[in-house]
Amino acid sequence: AAITANAANETTTVTGEVGKDVKLSLESNPTTGYGWMIKDLPDGLIFVSGGYEQSKDCPKGAVGCGGEEVLHFIGEKKGESTLKLIYGQSFNKSSWQEKEVKVVIK
Repeated sequence: AAITANAANETTTVTGEVGKDVKLSLESNPTTGYGWMIKDLPDGLIFVSGGYEQSKDCPKGAVGCGGEEVLHFIGEKKGESTLKLIYGQSFNKSSWQEKEVKVVIK
């Protein structure tokens, strides 16, 4: 199951199945130093990998054009939990915005 979200305060819900890839796509612009950080990974959720995909709308060679940061997780057991993330510049704590993602594993 995949979902796209941004750093806005609304709660995002991701649904997946035990033992299957849970994909979370988040708006991001690492060319400005901004990125997603995991603040709190709940029990039963394993972080597998993360990567960045520049928007297909960006002109070739464009600098400062955003895209999506894609995080992959695997749920070990059924249940609901909350994944806490931070979006910002790792070196500038005043830029940090917290985001909660509800994770439902069936």
